[in-house]
Amino acid sequence: MGCTSEKTKDVIIEEGNYPVCRLSIDINAEFDCMIAYDSKRIILGGKDKIDIFDLSTKEVSSLSTDIKGRINCLTKIPDGKVISGGQDSKLKVWDIDKKECLYILEGHKSIIWDIKYLSEDKLISASDDNTCKIWNLKDKTSKILYSAKRHISCIAVLKNNRVLLAAAKNVLLFDLETKDQISCLDITVWSLKILKDGKIAAGLGNGLLYILEVTDEIIVKTKFARGHKTNINFIIELNNGKIVTCSDEENLILWDRNDPESVYFIKGHTDIVTSMCYIEGNKFASFSKDNTLKIWE
Repeated sequence: MGCTSEKTKDVIIEEGNYPVCRLSIDINAEFDCMIAYDSKRIILGGKDKIDIFDLSTKEVSSLSTDIKGRINCLTKIPDGKVISGGQDSKLKVWDIDKKECLYILEGHKSIIWDIKYLSEDKLISASDDNTCKIWNLKDKTSKILYSAKRHISCIAVLKNNRVLLAAAKNVLLFDLETKDQISCLDITVWSLKILKDGKIAAGLGNGLLYILEVTDEIIVKTKFARGHKTNINFIIELNNGKIVTCSDEENLILWDRNDPESVYFIKGHTDIVTSMCYIEGNKFASFSKDNTLKIWE
């Protein structure tokens, strides 16, 4: 399949502890985000459409082509619906089995970059209109949590009714109940991922990975010494606690939190990797501008 994994000279990893490409499928399309709907289906958000890839049949079907612009973010909520957001500034709620849009949430005035589920039928979204909004799915209304003259790129929903926002050159900690800002850390972050131990992986604009600990302050616990050459766009965590990232490059990186001095390049794509997601069973998927969807294990 032309997929290999390559270690840097100064890292030693036992055989069998790194990802191997198990499947490579050619898809003539552009996708900027993806999520695993279940163990058999991947939802792919692309230019002017959303597709479904079936892992068992290895076939791609269209969820919708009635979309204007790119889909930048997808999230699944507890009742099985999927929410999409992108260039048209709208949040769309999808029934995957019926392959139909159930309703649309309007209120943002520019590109939507991230969506996360909160609780009790509530969502939070980040947009290029410099606002972060909380949406009520029951009455389809929204309220602004945060508004400023700076781009909001991503969100991480924490315990204790708190949320992290990456806004321009800062990461901000907010209390969702009071809407007060609790803390701020001056770093430029493009992606956030809550890890199994409660800490947060932050993908920086300079291609490095930080591990954050959040209480009433945002503290950098681990800084990796090297990494990507460009901004980290997607982060996933594997069952063994290792982290995989992609950026505007053709290689993925596997990070070992016990060894922040080394990185491990996962090779196989021949062009920029545009999206990535974790799948059940310690598998993950990546899509590249080389028009291949690869499944790694």
